[in-house]
Amino acid sequence: MIEINWFLLITQIVTFLVAMTLVWKMAWGPLTKMMQERTGRIADDLQRAESGRREIEALEAEYHRRIAEVEAKARQEIQDALAKGNQAREQLLDEARAEAKRILEKAQQDLAQEREKVMRDVRSQIIDLSLAAVERLLGQGLDAKAQKQLLDRFVSDVENLGPVS
Repeated sequence: MIEINWFLLITQIVTFLVAMTLVWKMAWGPLTKMMQERTGRIADDLQRAESGRREIEALEAEYHRRIAEVEAKARQEIQDALAKGNQAREQLLDEARAEAKRILEKAQQDLAQEREKVMRDVRSQIIDLSLAAVERLLGQGLDAKAQKQLLDRFVSDVENLGPVS
């Protein structure tokens, strides 16, 4: 049978407990403390990483918002420039039309004045020729009053004929 040596067993148990106490005090305590510190550092690092990620997301959202604002502003400035260009073009066209109309009206006035001048010149020449013809026909037999009446009647007959084209 197996004999149990009680003295050896108790010595081994006491040695085991002393060794466990020493291991607990010298290795397990510092090891646990080191593991807790490491767990704390990891948690802090994870928290900083999460905070950094949120900050990056916020910055990225701000970046996209600003880009959208800049693009919208650029589009608006382009639209404004196009509108101003169209407005300037219309203004120039209106000014050109007004100038063309003014030139046309002036040309028509000049033409009417020139026609009137030509009509006066033609009437004057007709009167002079008629007077000369009447004087030849009558042989200097009319006085100034009779010539004047004859001339007035002739001029009114010529005017009744209408404008010369």
